[in-house]
Amino acid sequence: MMPMNVFKIFIWVGLLFSIHLLHAANPAQVTRTWPQRPVTLIVPFGVGGATDQFARLLAPQLSSVIGQPVIIDNVAGAGGAIGIRKLLDMRPDGHVLLLGGISETILIPLNNHSIGYKPLDLQAVSITGSTPLVIVKRHNFPAKNLSDMVNLAHLSPMKYTYGSSGPGSYGHLMFEKFAQKHGIQLLHVPYKGSSQMMTDMASGQIDAALTSLPSALPYIKSGLVELLGVSTPQRLTDWPQLPTFFDSDFAQEPVSLWGGVFVPRGLRKEVAQKINAAFDKTLMDANLRANLTQLGILVEKNRSPSESQTYYERQIRQYQYLANTP
Repeated sequence: MMPMNVFKIFIWVGLLFSIHLLHAANPAQVTRTWPQRPVTLIVPFGVGGATDQFARLLAPQLSSVIGQPVIIDNVAGAGGAIGIRKLLDMRPDGHVLLLGGISETILIPLNNHSIGYKPLDLQAVSITGSTPLVIVKRHNFPAKNLSDMVNLAHLSPMKYTYGSSGPGSYGHLMFEKFAQKHGIQLLHVPYKGSSQMMTDMASGQIDAALTSLPSALPYIKSGLVELLGVSTPQRLTDWPQLPTFFDSDFAQEPVSLWGGVFVPRGLRKEVAQKINAAFDKTLMDANLRANLTQLGILVEKNRSPSESQTYYERQIRQYQYLANTP
């Protein structure tokens, strides 16, 4: 006859096995309750930059949609790479997300193999928005256009400065390509994000920078910085005299700074779909879209998680030409 304690063990094992089979047969049961707790939204830059502004406009509406608090976690440093590494240390269960863009997700790991991650360690679950890039200068910088800047730099190598959101960022790499093309030497001043960079430019501490329109717009409106170029295919209606990057020979094709929602690779498909749907519903809010438009952020047409990942992987291939830029 089987001892009572052994019999109890068999009962418990059978019960646990039955629960496992139930979940395996119906995986939606596992993910139905997402989110089960507050969701953390990592912003890999400091307070006040374009990504941070976007996150703070987005968070209250997203919280209302998902029924849980959304906590913004600013993790600045290394051009956004520190925030990426923090995300990748987390379990891929959808409760820690990151708002990221081309620099920190693609360009930095392509140019710094010791940074601790690769672009495909990340999984894009939604591409949320895009914004033009602009070249700006301090208001009393003597160059009226990029040609003037080239001429000044030829006369005084390493005298003139440009800022970026960090080594390996898009602003850094594009300015280096521009300098190489024209045979000039500019002094690179890296920052943890665009907010402090724009503050320093407004006070005259750096000469120029390539940044997003939302980051620069308040300083442009106040007259503390001035525009030298824009990345859009056509000139902007508000600044019809402003040349495009193509007009200024800064870049050969239009480009925008896109943003997306990222998680560590390995998130369950069902959870990715829930996150994607939550952001899609959030970004449909008319007041939120109006506020984002005022900042210069265009809400992207919704892509599914698989379409978002396909877009992200296409961007990785597209920007291979900027890999290994000094």
